[in-house]
Amino acid sequence: MKNKMNISLDEVGTELPFKVPENYFEQLALQIETQITPQHVAMTKLMKPWMYMAAMFVGVLILAQVFYTVYNNNVKKSDRYESYVLSQVDESSLMDYYVNEPSK
Repeated sequence: MKNKMNISLDEVGTELPFKVPENYFEQLALQIETQITPQHVAMTKLMKPWMYMAAMFVGVLILAQVFYTVYNNNVKKSDRYESYVLSQVDESSLMDYYVNEPSK
């Protein structure tokens, strides 16, 4: 088997190795135009992400309101407890407690 270094054009031939499909260039513009024309999109498909986002924000606001209400109720309970304890102790015993506080 002999490797040829130089091949003449006559040996290669004039046949092209690649072919274009029939009517390719005639239909190319029509295919591109049909692919890029705006198509009708349903309103529900456009609104669905916005509705999800609105529902998420409403949920966050409701949770925030619940946590705020629970927090305020706990703060009010602690204020009432503090008022109750102070009402049960007279002023003189508080003064004695702070004056005679044991040193550490």
